[in-house]
Amino acid sequence: MTTAPLAPWRERGAAVSSALSRPLVGLGLLVGRVTSWLVLLVMAAVLLTVLLNATGINEIARWNDKVLLFGNALTINSITELQWHLFGVLTLFGGTYALHHDTHVRVDLIYHRLSPSHRAMVDVIGHLVLLIPFCLLVAWLSKHFVTMSFLTGEKSNYGGLTDRYLIKAILPISLVFLALGALGQVFEKLTIILDPRKAETDHEVNNG
Repeated sequence: MTTAPLAPWRERGAAVSSALSRPLVGLGLLVGRVTSWLVLLVMAAVLLTVLLNATGINEIARWNDKVLLFGNALTINSITELQWHLFGVLTLFGGTYALHHDTHVRVDLIYHRLSPSHRAMVDVIGHLVLLIPFCLLVAWLSKHFVTMSFLTGEKSNYGGLTDRYLIKAILPISLVFLALGALGQVFEKLTIILDPRKAETDHEVNNG
């Protein structure tokens, strides 16, 4: 284990970076854990769709006052579309969780051969130059089609879900969360760059 003392500015910088990373990374992990429960709703929606198809039931219930997303009725088309959109929400918000646990797809030739400090440098550059700008750019550009969906009252053409702007708004919101998670990782990686002993401590914690 590295025992050489660090310069005071590096220790202070590492402490500040670590403090800044914790709430951002924690937020991403929390959102990922919460949205992971949507798997149960997706399963329930799929099972209900199969059951309704088997019994030939199209309309489950109807009411007078409009309900958000469902309008005036709950139909098999509503349930079918709901399972698609729930899976989309699960995937989009789960990206931040996957990023923090390093379970996302990573295609590289040399990354795994680098030292922890050099890996941290690659991650910092990748997040600042590619990931964060991409997330913010797409989130900004997608704001238009969310606004148009709201203004036009967009809904399903097949008697499914209404208020599609709520579903479309998930894209920019999830990308902002991903950008915040990536920013948290930037601070986390800066901690390792400033104090390489942090990488050894994290490795021991994860494997011990």
